Amino acid sequence: MENMPRKAAILGTGSWASAFGRHLCHKWERVVLWGIDEKQVRSINQTGTNPDYLGSIVLPPNLRATLDLSDALVRADIVFIVVPSQAVRSVMKQVVASGALPPTIPLVNLAKGFEVDTLERLSEVIIEELATLAPPSPHPIAVLLGPSHAEEVALELPTAVVLSGQEGGDWGHWQAWISGPYFRVYTNPDMAGVEFASAFKNIIALAVGMADGLGAGDNTRGTLMTRGMVELARLGKALGGRPDTFAGLAGIGDMITTCISHHSRNRNFGQAVTAGDRTPEELLAGWVQVVEGVEMAKAALKLGQKHNVELPITKQVHDVLFSGKPPRQAMRELMERELRPESD
Repeated sequence: MENMPRKAAILGTGSWASAFGRHLCHKWERVVLWGIDEKQVRSINQTGTNPDYLGSIVLPPNLRATLDLSDALVRADIVFIVVPSQAVRSVMKQVVASGALPPTIPLVNLAKGFEVDTLERLSEVIIEELATLAPPSPHPIAVLLGPSHAEEVALELPTAVVLSGQEGGDWGHWQAWISGPYFRVYTNPDMAGVEFASAFKNIIALAVGMADGLGAGDNTRGTLMTRGMVELARLGKALGGRPDTFAGLAGIGDMITTCISHHSRNRNFGQAVTAGDRTPEELLAGWVQVVEGVEMAKAALKLGQKHNVELPITKQVHDVLFSGKPPRQAMRELMERELRPESD
C-alpha cells in the first residue's frame, strides 16, 4: 500500500486498548500503548501479557507499553483514544500539554459514551481540546465503534465495526490500515448517529441484565431490545443521526451484541444490581471494568428532556441506578404504562 504508516499510538492499556493493539500488529510495524498503571505497563513489556484484562493471551513483539505520553505520541502516524468516556477530556488535555502530538495526524476515538457534564459527543470533546493547541494544527477526527467485545477481538474472532470521520479526512486509506484478517472496517459519514447509537445501547443492555437477573425470559429480552431501539432512534434522530445508521453495526448490531453476550459488562452489571446485596454505587466501586451505560443513563435522560423525547426504559434504568427504585418495580411500571400503537 502507498503511504505506509509505521507507528500507531493507543491511549489506554485496558482490555479494549490491548486487544485492539494486538489486532493492529498484523499490519503495523510498531504499536505503542500509553497507560498510567505501572504494573500493567511492566507486564505488557516484560511478559507480553496483560493479565488484568486479557488473561494469558500473548501480545505480539511489535507492541509495547509506556508510562510516558510523549514517548507514545512522538512520530506516530495516528492516535487511537481508548480510555473511559468520562476521561477523554482530561486525557486530551494531557495530549495537548505534552507538545508531542505530530501535526495533522488523525485522532480516532474508540470510547463509547457522551460527556455527562456537557452532553457532548466525545468527538466534540476532542475537537474542543485540540482547538487549544499552540500553534494550531488541523487534525482529522473520527470514531471507530460497533459490536466489538475486547475478549473476542483478542481471540481473533471475526468482528466488524464502523469508522466514521469528519468530511475531508482520507478515511478510505485508514479503513484499509485498520482492517485486518479478522477485523473488518466499514465507513459511514454519519458520525453523530454512530456515536449516539454505540453509546445509547449500553443503557438497554443494563435493562436486559436487570430483567435477566429477575428471571425474565427471552420474550422480555426481545421486548426491551426492540423498544430500546425505538428510544435510540427517536433521540438519535433528534440529535442529527440517520435512520440507516441505527439499523447498522453501530445501532442494532451493537445493541444485539451488548444485550446478549456474557462478555457484556453492562448486561452483567445490570444483572448484578438485582441481587440486592449491594447498592449500584457499591457494586460500581468494586467493578474492575468501566460500565459506560451508568453515566450514559444520566446523559441520555438529560438529552431526552432537552429535546422533548420520551425515554421510558432509560428513565426506569436511571431510577434503579440513582434513585433506589427496586428493579422489579421498574419492570412492573414499564408493563403498566398507558397502552398505545406500536408506532407511537
